[in-house]
Amino acid sequence: MAARFWRAVLGIELALAVAIAALVAAERQWTLSATLLMSALMLALLQFVLVASSFMLARAVSQGGSFGGASGGLSRTLMMEFLHFGAAQVRMSAEPLCHLSDVSLPPAGQPARPVLLIHGIACNRAVWWPVLSHLRGAGFAPIRLLDLEPLFSDIESHGAAVEYELRALQRRCSGVPVSIVAHSMGGLVARTVLRAVGQGLIARIVTIATPHHGTAAAGLFRSANMRQMRRGSAWLEALNAAQEPMRAVPFTCIYSLEDNLVAPARSAALAGAQLHELRGLGHLQLLSSQHVIDHVLTALNTA
Repeated sequence: MAARFWRAVLGIELALAVAIAALVAAERQWTLSATLLMSALMLALLQFVLVASSFMLARAVSQGGSFGGASGGLSRTLMMEFLHFGAAQVRMSAEPLCHLSDVSLPPAGQPARPVLLIHGIACNRAVWWPVLSHLRGAGFAPIRLLDLEPLFSDIESHGAAVEYELRALQRRCSGVPVSIVAHSMGGLVARTVLRAVGQGLIARIVTIATPHHGTAAAGLFRSANMRQMRRGSAWLEALNAAQEPMRAVPFTCIYSLEDNLVAPARSAALAGAQLHELRGLGHLQLLSSQHVIDHVLTALNTA
């Protein structure tokens, strides 16, 4: 479903870009090659405007006016997030062709080190492409990636599918607890499952850019999961009252002060968790950052 959603988004963006370029070309009598170039530039501009708007919103609600630091640093973060957003759109659109899920056991003589990767809202497992090779290279196996569907349903509605995957991985690994790495809303899904199953099934949870205390961006949308992620939502307050400070399993929160979708950025910090606060990384860029990957591997390697 997410792949179809992002193919539709790309199709709409491309149609708008071509339409604008065609209108300009007709007025100025451009050649076909010039029109095609204009279409590509307009497509990039539309995507840039989407990303820039998210940064403007995040800056408007950031606490203390510290978002972004120097203007040059913010500009670099914006440009890098724009590039990562475009790449993620393409990967998510093509996800059914990527065959990303790996449920094979580790080589003989090596212990099972199962990991479940949970993506965020409106995404699919293709967003984990930059992380997956590092986990495999570090000896983690089996690794399971799942798609959360329907895309905009209640966060707790994904709990049964996640619990099923966790139990299947644990059985496959002769009872070894499973580590979870989650991005954005996926971290809240992991927490709802932890609340349901308790200890024994989950070894540790690592969240990347998860709005544990809500985000202002969610107030712009009316879907069930967005309402739950609003600042001060009753659902979030109940979840945090039950779990904060986090003690049930080892818990790590990784986030960036320049996150363009989690605002304010420190909403991604959970009391009782090990915190890694970074600078100069956007919401999707976090998944490609070597600093983030290093923190993830360190957390997963901690007994």
